[in-house]
Amino acid sequence: MNCVYCNKICKNDNSKRNHERLCKSNPNRNIPNVEASIKAMAKKIDCEYCGKGKSLGNIKKHQETCSKNPNNQKECPVCSKMFVGKSTTCGYSCSNTLFRSGKNNPNFGTGKSYRSPCFEEHGKKCIVCGEDKIVAVHHVNEDHHDNRVENLIPLCPTHHQYLHSRYKDEVQPIVDTYLAEKYSEYKYERRDKRTF
Repeated sequence: MNCVYCNKICKNDNSKRNHERLCKSNPNRNIPNVEASIKAMAKKIDCEYCGKGKSLGNIKKHQETCSKNPNNQKECPVCSKMFVGKSTTCGYSCSNTLFRSGKNNPNFGTGKSYRSPCFEEHGKKCIVCGEDKIVAVHHVNEDHHDNRVENLIPLCPTHHQYLHSRYKDEVQPIVDTYLAEKYSEYKYERRDKRTF
């Protein structure tokens, strides 16, 4: 199947028909509509919010997500700055302020963190190895909102990580023994539902 105008070989009737319609050798080729479409796409339309020029196909999507569009702006609960985005705050600094020291932090309004009472009760050293330079605080029942002194124990970062890993069985008996001696009358209920 060859093109009538340029003698190009076409695979089937559909490809031949499409080729002949747009063939450069065809004196009656149907190109004015294609050229008009290309010109229309090249034409830039200014965004009504920010004034940036966008093509006809992209202007609607741009205006829906434009940062200057008042419908897309939210107020940051920390600094009251207007911003666009899916996050709760305008940036990392405000996020840290809100979630690490604000109302959403479990220690907010208590006056001191859960670390100080733990170290006052148990001392600032790991109950497993005695490390006293870098000490973390572990929540026995793994509920980070339960900051009672009986629920907190000091551990070095290594042994703390052991309790949150598959090597938990190497450290858990030592922790259980320490807690049983320290609080003989207190029954601990951990997430794995074992009590002592």
